[in-house]
Amino acid sequence: MLRWDHSKPAVPLRLPSPQRLAASRYRAARRRRDEEMAAALQELLSEHSSKGPPPIVCPGHTRPLAEVSFSPETPDGYFLVSACLDGQPMLRDATTGDWIGTFAGHKGAVWSAKLCSEARLCATGSGDFSAKVWDAVTGNCLATLDHRHVVKCVDFSSDRRLLATVGKEGAARVFDVEAGLGASGPERLFGARDDADGRKVTVNKCAWTEAGLLVCGAADGKVSVLDPRVDGDDPIAIIDVGKDAVMDLELTNGALGPTLTVCSGEQVHLVDAVRWTSTKKVIDCPVHFREEGGASLRSDGKEIVVGGGRHGGSRQGALGVEKGAKKVGDVGSDLCVHVIDVKTGKVSLERKGHCGPVRCVRFHPDAKAGRFATGSEDGTIRLWDPAEA
Repeated sequence: MLRWDHSKPAVPLRLPSPQRLAASRYRAARRRRDEEMAAALQELLSEHSSKGPPPIVCPGHTRPLAEVSFSPETPDGYFLVSACLDGQPMLRDATTGDWIGTFAGHKGAVWSAKLCSEARLCATGSGDFSAKVWDAVTGNCLATLDHRHVVKCVDFSSDRRLLATVGKEGAARVFDVEAGLGASGPERLFGARDDADGRKVTVNKCAWTEAGLLVCGAADGKVSVLDPRVDGDDPIAIIDVGKDAVMDLELTNGALGPTLTVCSGEQVHLVDAVRWTSTKKVIDCPVHFREEGGASLRSDGKEIVVGGGRHGGSRQGALGVEKGAKKVGDVGSDLCVHVIDVKTGKVSLERKGHCGPVRCVRFHPDAKAGRFATGSEDGTIRLWDPAEA
């Protein structure tokens, strides 16, 4: 399927595992006779060794990740696409993490990247006031869709006929992919809301339901459900999740039925994506979603994975060493990935590995795989498997 034309062959970059890094720093600390540091590193080394092999590390980006997204299953397997503030969205094999290609063409940070259901088209949204549609087989740009402001999120409908974009315009645009995607291709514009100061409310995220409804999460803490098939732009439902901005949302249809996962403030809301007025669960999280982070529901409905900002205090440095911390690696919640049991609302697993705050997370579509992907401010993507979590 994939026929990317690379001018130079890709050379896999192998990063040292956490065990090797800890062991190297342990030996250096012993040479310096820094017994306290050596003891801390030895404890960290033992901690990692007891939890099995490290996750797959996918380097390549040079700035913080903004979004990671898996494709549905295709005849060629699963794929993973990433959006990054370096303006270079990348396509990878979701099984091995191997780099396939980079969609080069944006002139600003890329905030969102999504594959269509067949993984043959990719859409990206950028800070250069545009969205682009790409041929995911060749890497060629098929269309550039100009906007009036930053595009924060894009998404294809399940039948790939429609493409939705949202952002700082405050409006949702819906493009008809089948009818053509010229510079001013066929589109519908859904009206924006103003805040108390008369400014447009930024729409941070959007997602399509299998029934063809468009769900949009905004900076005022409201989630709007729109039906592009009918005349008018009034939402059929509005869900208020609080005063904090909606930083992430995801639609899944698994063991819990159609479910909307919404991140806002310090909570994850699981909303019935049929009745919309019914909230299945509200989960308090060990992180906050005020500036970064997200959550993803495993399709079997048993777990969610979350990453975000740390409660209180300042961010940690690149090495994750906190003043007064008793051990290296005691990095706080902002550098950790948390797996939460949906039934109890308690953290069942906590994984460390990133050297920067976790900005985006997604579970693999196959619940049996149990894999999830995380993207961090350290510029790496990590693929975690159940045996490693």
